[in-house]
Amino acid sequence: MPAIAPVLGHTRRHGPAVPWLLVGGYTAAVLDLSVAAAYWAPRGVAVGRIPQGIASWLLGPAAFSGGILTAVLGVLLYGQLLWGVATLYDVLARRHPLLSRRPLACGAVYGVAAYVAIFQLLVPMLTGIRPVVAPFWTATCLLAYATVVGIPCALFSRAARAATHPA
Repeated sequence: MPAIAPVLGHTRRHGPAVPWLLVGGYTAAVLDLSVAAAYWAPRGVAVGRIPQGIASWLLGPAAFSGGILTAVLGVLLYGQLLWGVATLYDVLARRHPLLSRRPLACGAVYGVAAYVAIFQLLVPMLTGIRPVVAPFWTATCLLAYATVVGIPCALFSRAARAATHPA
């Protein structure tokens, strides 16, 4: 465990950073899913289809006929993914203190980079489907990832660091 401890922020003297990052990832996931629901619901898309779409990354089109179970799977999958995004921010912030000193600006830039990495690289690799670029939806996603994903990741990373290394 010693090799992993510095990454996770766990020391024998202080508690682990993992709970902060877990809450941060799931907070970002819920906020981002809420943005997607607010965008798509007025356009006639049922809210449950959004997390089913995430589950379809693994299950394919069958996810859309899986009802509440595949919707829950999508929420859990997305929460885990964004926990990883929050954890990566924390790892980077430990190496580059500017990320902790400037959580709003750095978090926003990180959020945009995370969006590109997930939706322009990772999801197409998983699904084999090229991303559809609808300008207004893409702009909405970039703004959402900057504000409700990147900034919370930065703030929860800072909270994790404060919890593991009190002054």
